[in-house]
Amino acid sequence: MRRRLQGLALTYLLAGGLSFLLVLPLLTLVSASLRTEADLYTPGLLPPNPTLAPYVEAFSQFPLGRFLLNSLVVSTAITLGVLATSLLAAYALTRLRFRGRELLFGLAVALLLVPGEVTFLPLYLLVDRLGWLDSYLALVVPFLASPLGVFLLRQFLRTIPEDYFDAARMDGANHWQMLWHVALPLSAPALGALAAVTFLGAWNMYLWPLVVTKSRELQTAQIAVNYMLNEEVARWNVVAAGAILVLLPTLVAFLLAQRAFVRGIALGGLKG
Repeated sequence: MRRRLQGLALTYLLAGGLSFLLVLPLLTLVSASLRTEADLYTPGLLPPNPTLAPYVEAFSQFPLGRFLLNSLVVSTAITLGVLATSLLAAYALTRLRFRGRELLFGLAVALLLVPGEVTFLPLYLLVDRLGWLDSYLALVVPFLASPLGVFLLRQFLRTIPEDYFDAARMDGANHWQMLWHVALPLSAPALGALAAVTFLGAWNMYLWPLVVTKSRELQTAQIAVNYMLNEEVARWNVVAAGAILVLLPTLVAFLLAQRAFVRGIALGGLKG
């Protein structure tokens, strides 16, 4: 028992040390955002004279609120679109019988292996020819479908017992009704995981919004950090405050969806 407790204590000690190392950059950023310019280079994690002035300056001197609103609108639209298209495609690949179904699913899985850099230029040329540059359409439409979402939900739907669909079919339900009343409620864990992954990915996009937008009114939060960095090179406390404000929504979203994220990944990836 004593050796077991010692081993357990060593495990927790190593895990705690590793966790601290992983969180240390974030703690340093928070500390810098709460410091005055005079205390910016004072050693230690705790700021000598904590102040919220850098956050006030970040909002007052830069259109940070507009940047955050744009990211929220774009990320939410992309997340809802991916959930809808992925669920429809996954249901069709699981419950409908048609020629080439397995081939289509294999194609969706193969698309997971294609790097985003390969499709970046063709996608930009397509958006340019459609006249969508510098608009919300350019920021949202290219990302409304996700091969990862199709794969995750298809694997999850295969774990749902056929009895549920048979009972709905006996009650006279068609495919749309089975999708809405059976597949959708039972897929909540997988949908939560997919929503978390999609929202985080859409929020953290930098290169695509930078290329397809020109006006400040349409630029997103990730571009805001670079904008503040270029404008306020010497004022690192204001830059740190802006970075924390940009990071905060993703942190809150992940904490809210953490349980659904872990459960959905486990059920969708390990079964079926």
